[in-house]
Amino acid sequence: MARYWVRHVMPVMVEVDDTADEVTRVVTLPEEIREDRDDSGHFLVYDHGFVRRHDDTPPHIRAQQVARPEWPGRLRGGPPQNWPDPLSWEEGFDLSDADDRYGERNPYGRRYEDGEVPHPDDDLVF
Repeated sequence: MARYWVRHVMPVMVEVDDTADEVTRVVTLPEEIREDRDDSGHFLVYDHGFVRRHDDTPPHIRAQQVARPEWPGRLRGGPPQNWPDPLSWEEGFDLSDADDRYGERNPYGRRYEDGEVPHPDDDLVF
């Protein structure tokens, strides 16, 4: 069984008390979740080890379709109904190991000699 990560963006509103110069509230806006893209407009899809993969191969396209948020009816309100309950969402995790793996396999991080063919796993970033 393969597992993939599809990156999304969710706006966060931050209330600031300018008298005390402090943040007083943080409110997430799950009804405005959208798929994240890189500067070239490609969707951000990662494998189980958080290594970036092309977004145009069948398993990665399927992952995008499954991860697409859905709401009942035409109006968006609250979290997507096809995602786990927001109380089970994680606030973050340590990606330092993934950063190291990505750095080792990043095709922009190395130069290919004339005639050298990139390894199949080198097709991670475009």
